[in-house]
Amino acid sequence: MSLIEILVGIVIGMLGILVIFSVLSVAEGRKRTTTAGSDAQMAGAVALFSLERDIKQAGYGFGTFSVGNPINCTVDAYDALRGGGSQDFDFPLAPTLITQGAAGAPDAIAVLYGNTDLIVAGKAFTFSSNSTKATSSTLGGRTGLLRGDVLLIAGMAGSPAALNCQLIEVTGNTNVDAVTIDHGTGSYTAQNGVGSATARYNKATGPAFSNGFIYELGSSPRRNLWLIQNGRLIVRDDMHWSDVDGDGANDPVAVYDDIINLQAEYGVAEDSNGDGRLDRIGAWTTVAPPDMASVYAIRVGILARSKQAEKVKVTGTAPAWAGGSFAMKNADGTTDSNPGDASAGDPNNWRNYRYRAYETLVPLRNVVWGSMP
Repeated sequence: MSLIEILVGIVIGMLGILVIFSVLSVAEGRKRTTTAGSDAQMAGAVALFSLERDIKQAGYGFGTFSVGNPINCTVDAYDALRGGGSQDFDFPLAPTLITQGAAGAPDAIAVLYGNTDLIVAGKAFTFSSNSTKATSSTLGGRTGLLRGDVLLIAGMAGSPAALNCQLIEVTGNTNVDAVTIDHGTGSYTAQNGVGSATARYNKATGPAFSNGFIYELGSSPRRNLWLIQNGRLIVRDDMHWSDVDGDGANDPVAVYDDIINLQAEYGVAEDSNGDGRLDRIGAWTTVAPPDMASVYAIRVGILARSKQAEKVKVTGTAPAWAGGSFAMKNADGTTDSNPGDASAGDPNNWRNYRYRAYETLVPLRNVVWGSMP
């Protein structure tokens, strides 16, 4: 073979190598795009399923207000294990509560429910205690109220807006009159009679109610706060404080990564035929109505983003859900700096990422069932 023939062979070989590497590069890019898109799709589906399942339980234990209507009061609560500088805390008594993010920023959703498997109807009561602190309550019957259960007390004096609500923990249910329960501080015998427990939700000083209603929330009620943090859907249980890392804040539980926005609306019921009963969703609104018992459903939209930043613009317009378009931010959280650029490949340009939008409508069944005759 001559030198010229060898050089021609080398050139042909180099061209072949270039073609092979070009094909591999395109294939690898498509694989990353497909994989990242699949991950975003999975993230959105799992995140929406988890949130929907939690919202479905909202109001359990107090939503069936066959006697009295505690919804709308502010609950005065105490947690001996709560950190963050104060063991006292309070929260609005509502099955779900939406905190709207500013200028399209992610919303936060609070979901409140109990876990009792024995009783969900309110019980009327009268107190027999001193004027500074109620340590026992007299009911029409204490069936289903176990030691260690957390109860919601709703004082019924005044209008619903003036309700005085408080959390207590049952520490005794063996009084011989069969209608009195205790809710003092300190240790008490566990319900199964084996070992002892220490009251967590009973405060040493507090109001003494004269009458009202008690609602059973079970041994482990939850007030879950769902929000977006650093591109991740997280949830915090406001009723069970945990600070493992010692930063003075309630530790979150990560649900799924790649979730960048969460939007929600209230479905407010109306009386469509004038018979005095709320029977259908009349409006969707981001503003909490004066009477939270009229909220029959929550509509939620979730936006997931692929991790893969493409070299060209692949998303031309902002993804949308039933409540409107999502407010878009760059990957670093800043406002888009080059909205007219279609191909610069700026890694902070949100248009260079792929998205998956998910939404669902969740009926608040415990409120609907509880308010119907």
